[in-house]
Amino acid sequence: MKTEATMTSAGVARQALQRALQEQRWQAGEKLPPERELCESLGVKRMSLRQALLTLENEGAIFRLDRRGWFVAQPRYVYDPLSHVSFERAAREQGDASWQDLEQETIAADAEQALDFGIEPGGPLLRVFGWGALNGHRIFVHDVLINLQLAPDYTARLDGRSFTEVWEQEFDIRPQLANLMVRPVRLEGMPQQLLGCSSGAPGLYIRRIRTDEGGRVLQIDREFWRFEGLELHLSPESIV
Repeated sequence: MKTEATMTSAGVARQALQRALQEQRWQAGEKLPPERELCESLGVKRMSLRQALLTLENEGAIFRLDRRGWFVAQPRYVYDPLSHVSFERAAREQGDASWQDLEQETIAADAEQALDFGIEPGGPLLRVFGWGALNGHRIFVHDVLINLQLAPDYTARLDGRSFTEVWEQEFDIRPQLANLMVRPVRLEGMPQQLLGCSSGAPGLYIRRIRTDEGGRVLQIDREFWRFEGLELHLSPESIV
């Protein structure tokens, strides 16, 4: 086991910050002191402190908001991607949930999308793009594609409801989970900007393909999650 005498400056800083977090010197969601102040109190240089902070970020203990500083990680959103329960319903059971759809547009399927949906290129798809937050902290960005060939007036019936509710209540279709993919990513571009994190921050990418009972693809969900904001709980019994 390394002692402080044999640890690097970054290791010493990480250990001190981790101890402070465990002792709840700062509460969940609270902003850490400025980096300059932390350097002075820990007796380390800026580069060593930054290495320590990035390590704690990768461990999910803290997170960074672009141009605002470092914050203590909040309780994670417990998420079962196999479940058909909407984010709205699940998140409200865990805290103060909020979300916003930024774009709803009809697009023509490109070659890759057409292959995924089993339709001809140029076929109509509804794209819904937005974000979700828990306790005021944005934790994911969603980018959903809906097969309008199977539900031409889906857009008019959405009206702020969850996608599953619309399929079940308006079209008498119960979506089936046909494929699930989860992989680590570095958040870049629009997801990174909407989540307010630094470019290259750790995240998770989740993609689900939902079909009807006949195997026709209804929708493809693509989600980008903040690493420290998510805890996956997979329940096989959720698959019906």
